[in-house]
Amino acid sequence: MSDKAIRVLLVEDNPGDARLVRETLAEIDSPQFELTHVERLSQARQRLTEEEFDVVLLDLVLPDKPRMGSLIEIHDQASRVPIVVLTGMDDETMASWTLEEGAQDYLIKGQTDGESLVRCIRHAIQRHRTQSGKLRTAPARFA
Repeated sequence: MSDKAIRVLLVEDNPGDARLVRETLAEIDSPQFELTHVERLSQARQRLTEEEFDVVLLDLVLPDKPRMGSLIEIHDQASRVPIVVLTGMDDETMASWTLEEGAQDYLIKGQTDGESLVRCIRHAIQRHRTQSGKLRTAPARFA
């Protein structure tokens, strides 16, 4: 098994939600995660041009991109990176829309434990690799 950390870009403007994700990932023994947190879509777009990430955890509604446009913009810019949407809305229509717009999965804030978060990240990376057909190397623990 590889010792390489899974690089996660968390795009979340709510400090409490960001802290919860950070603490949840820190409690997980394996796999190890390297979390980068930004609060705005513009910051996420900049980071995606400068760094490589294995997955993006994306809040749908951000201060600089209201009305859920953040998913479309991130997917258009970084279609090579799997996206997991974080939302406070438990709505099947919205969930279907996020998947149609390029997300690999979605999580409802406040209803996710550490095991579910890790499983979701793993599945998103696997799904994205399968869908894209790319030969991009994923962390060995997912191969």
